[in-house]
Amino acid sequence: MNRRVPLARRNMLADPRRLTAGAVTVGLAIMLILLLDGLWTGITQSVTTYEDNVGADLYVAQPGTRNFFGAVSQIPRSTVGEIRQQPDVEWASPVRSFLAIVSLHDSKVPTSVIGWEAGQRGGPWEIAEGRAPEADDEIAIGQVMADRHELDVGEPLDIMGSTFRIVGTSSDTFMLSFVFMTHAATDTLLGSPDTTSFVLVGTDRPGAVRAALATSGLAVHDRDELGANDVSVMTRAYAVPVGVMRGVAFLIGITVIALSVYTAMMDRRREYGIVKAMGATRRHLLGLALRQTLIVAGSGFVAGTLLFVVARGLITSVRPQFTVVLTAAAVARAIAAAVLMAVLASLVPAHRLARLEPATAYRGG
Repeated sequence: MNRRVPLARRNMLADPRRLTAGAVTVGLAIMLILLLDGLWTGITQSVTTYEDNVGADLYVAQPGTRNFFGAVSQIPRSTVGEIRQQPDVEWASPVRSFLAIVSLHDSKVPTSVIGWEAGQRGGPWEIAEGRAPEADDEIAIGQVMADRHELDVGEPLDIMGSTFRIVGTSSDTFMLSFVFMTHAATDTLLGSPDTTSFVLVGTDRPGAVRAALATSGLAVHDRDELGANDVSVMTRAYAVPVGVMRGVAFLIGITVIALSVYTAMMDRRREYGIVKAMGATRRHLLGLALRQTLIVAGSGFVAGTLLFVVARGLITSVRPQFTVVLTAAAVARAIAAAVLMAVLASLVPAHRLARLEPATAYRGG
């Protein structure tokens, strides 16, 4: 009876400690890949938090403005009234947006200040505690910022030399905490009365309204376009280091898998010599090496997934402003990375097997 001997699996399981060490090390590489992917997804999603929740169909700004956050846009306040006169415009609200550094407990905290008119669109979309600001000396801050710096409703907070009272906390998942205040308060802070940064527009016919407003020379963007521009600007600084770390993790995985399988083969080269002496082809030896690297890669993927769950919990508890999002696409990419690691790592031991002399089977070592 012809029965296939599971040589690859048997040899890898013969030394559980080596397999465990290899799986854990590869698992760390897979964990890093999953974490970087999850952080990247979380960053790109959080960048568009404002656009995703405020409910505007169009954003009107100073000519040349391409993004919302970090943009320097200033247009006359009278622009709001002109836009409201457009026949297809349902509502239009002025919003001021700028970045500000707040000093908290001897640390500098970057914030995104949003000034809007109470009762209109553009302010906090969900209040976690307290209420939305009504007076010019009141603010609402992000819940994450409040928790991290132990800020409670009713406490004072200094922003750009002016003292405000915290009256509420808003639910946000943005990397920078939102600070909501009245539009009039931002006018005073910046010394720019009768101006605004953006006009948020609600309409069922964004194409028609955009075409009409474009004749005025103002920059007009829809939500998706503005969000994509924000993602491009805000993630540009992260693209290179994240890519480098992904590459390093991938190379570590390949190296560890190759070393694990290579040393296992060398420890049992007599058995492989027997296989070679029995007429094993080069293709068969390559398959043998590939099966062993797949065992290490598969074990590493399982370990990496478990390590990812632990690491994500630690990150979100220590740095809640960062959201780690695990998607089906990220899992698929991690699986593909593990398989590719196994394929590339199999080349070294496969080459060594191909050069192995059949006479090795008759030697003592």
